Amino acid sequence: MESTTLEISNLPESVVQALRERAEEVGTTAPEYVRYLIEEDLASSISLRVLFAPVREQIKESGISEEELDALLEEAREEAYQERQRKSE
Repeated sequence: MESTTLEISNLPESVVQALRERAEEVGTTAPEYVRYLIEEDLASSISLRVLFAPVREQIKESGISEEELDALLEEAREEAYQERQRKSE
């Protein structure tokens, strides 16, 4: 299989740093993580980007910060966990 190098210019440093951090979280390098994202997106019949576009738009319009959204999601996750624990008792 032939391979090609792709260069992406003009990415804000904040995006590059977030990419590095995300790659580290999943135990890989930034280039490998980007390759994975591209391959997964192209292999899918409908991309997560398309699937979650309405959700992203609603979040953007709400004005909520990423930190606030993270806190809300963590709270919901914890509530669901606690509910499962109560049901299993």
